[in-house]
Amino acid sequence: MHGVISAPDLFRPDRDAFASTLTSLDESFSLEWERGASLPADRLATLKRFHDADIFTWVSLEPVLDTAAALEIIRQTHRFVDLFKVGRANYLSLTKTTDLKQFTADVLEVLAQTGARHYIKKDLQPYLPPGYSNPMRIAQHH
Repeated sequence: MHGVISAPDLFRPDRDAFASTLTSLDESFSLEWERGASLPADRLATLKRFHDADIFTWVSLEPVLDTAAALEIIRQTHRFVDLFKVGRANYLSLTKTTDLKQFTADVLEVLAQTGARHYIKKDLQPYLPPGYSNPMRIAQHH
């Protein structure tokens, strides 16, 4: 396919990044909660494509609508996602029932197990262990 430019070709590895929000890996869940968004499998394929092209990739795990799904996203994608930004859902009644302290502990455990780079967003920072390194400025390019 001579002369065809793919989207990663428009990005510069030393300056650019590609990002996506992921709330679930389940198509039916996504169709219900993220109407109009690309399906999770399409987002994953695109993240892999950019990562394979040496473009920095990051995922926003926000809003967290299902804590188990957020943990599974990290487990299944950490090999082609360079950075995870983890937050919570605001203004949704279901997050009032989420134990944010336990979720933060669980997400930190999975991040440590996978060695995934991450940033914990402001709304979960009160639940970080004392002295936990959570640099706000992380280079988002290779």
